[in-house]
Amino acid sequence: MISGRVIPVADGGLGLEARVDIGIAGSNSIFQTVAVVVDTGYSGALTLPELIAHELGLRSTQRRYVILANGQTEQVGACAARLLWNGQPIDVLTHLMGDKPMIGTALLANSRLSIDWWDGGDVIIEERVPSAE
Repeated sequence: MISGRVIPVADGGLGLEARVDIGIAGSNSIFQTVAVVVDTGYSGALTLPELIAHELGLRSTQRRYVILANGQTEQVGACAARLLWNGQPIDVLTHLMGDKPMIGTALLANSRLSIDWWDGGDVIIEERVPSAE
């Protein structure tokens, strides 16, 4: 289980955002805790601002086209990153873009996402346990 909180939008904007902490391995293979926004409108796994990727020692190894929320297509850097997800290390394609780290629906597959949508509300991501039929 991964848990977090709903907090006011960090950049001073209006509204709230759901945040959880995840471990991301830097180039030294040591996992560092990074607060990420849960974005159900993003179909990828992870985005990192280039500054945070640089601090972790992650470098762009490829270019990928992404479709932004406004419908525009943009080419961004991408790399592999190793995360701790539900206690297990996994490798995911990471887009280097934006001004805040975000996880998307590719990571939420086979999970239950529960959000109490008020300031201080709980955010819970639970791994789906297959039924024993």
